[in-house]
Amino acid sequence: MQFIRKRPRLDALLNQQRANTIAWGRRLYVVLLAALGIAIANYFVGDALFLRADGILLTERQDVAATFPAKVAAVYVKEGDTVAKGAPILELQSSEMLKQIADLVLRNSDLAVREEQLRGRIATVTALLPLAERNAREGKQAVARIDTISVKGLVSTQNMNQALATGYDTAVKLAELRVESDVLGKELTLVEQTHRRASEALAQLEEFYDRGLIRATAPGVVGSRVPVAGQVAKFGDELLQIYQDKAYVLAYLPDIYLFAVRPGDRVEVSGGAGTQSVSGTVEAILSVADALPPEFQNTFRPRDRSRLVRISLPKDHGFAISQKVRVTGCALGWCWGGGSRRG
Repeated sequence: MQFIRKRPRLDALLNQQRANTIAWGRRLYVVLLAALGIAIANYFVGDALFLRADGILLTERQDVAATFPAKVAAVYVKEGDTVAKGAPILELQSSEMLKQIADLVLRNSDLAVREEQLRGRIATVTALLPLAERNAREGKQAVARIDTISVKGLVSTQNMNQALATGYDTAVKLAELRVESDVLGKELTLVEQTHRRASEALAQLEEFYDRGLIRATAPGVVGSRVPVAGQVAKFGDELLQIYQDKAYVLAYLPDIYLFAVRPGDRVEVSGGAGTQSVSGTVEAILSVADALPPEFQNTFRPRDRSRLVRISLPKDHGFAISQKVRVTGCALGWCWGGGSRRG
């Protein structure tokens, strides 16, 4: 069967083309109007239905600070280096610490000399005590014999006085040696305790100073701020930072979001223009509200404070430290990682 195609009339061709153009124009207008409506609705109520939080990527960090006034003598690391725990990263020179160590060394030397002197005196007194005790005993016996003989008038007054004086001297000498032995023993004990504490303090100070070496307190990556040789540091000045492997995101949870976000929810964390995205897990909703930094503030909204949510990331997240990120992945209370819907 042959179909005869209807040919357009030449006198109506222009009108038909104009009608088709108007029809397509209307369709495009409707599409643009719908897109504009969706964009307006998304701007005003989108944050209430879809989780869109700004955040920053952080890691566990160790701050290396100067624990004594010093000058940086040498730097063994540079930005981005990976260091192990206990590895030397800086060398400081401190005349104040060296002076304290020298004073303690001199104090220890004086105490050691004094300790040896006391030991020598105690040894001398200990050797003389038996002789003094013997002299005192014999002098006492001699005085007793003279007292017995003097009753019979066989001893002159001069001899008696001389015997009494000799007995008295030997008794005084014995008493002095005993007192000296007791005093020297107590002084030696005190000097030994002081010497031991001074030695411990010197050992702790030398361990603390460690020849000026500053070591990494934890494994990680050296941050961007690294001192230079010759730089002077005061007590408490931050020298550099060491970032550890464990990374997390601190995100500002929008107050307008109508649905709950709970620990264990899976969210998407993206950076830049969304070219990089990884899956994260909500660790905790922190019980603090922090003011958003200026770069996170909306120009058309007043400065506000938002609650913080902590999100853990896998080790191979690929983001840079302190990079701004975007947290998404939840709509109408349902997070695609968790598979739960919340009202």
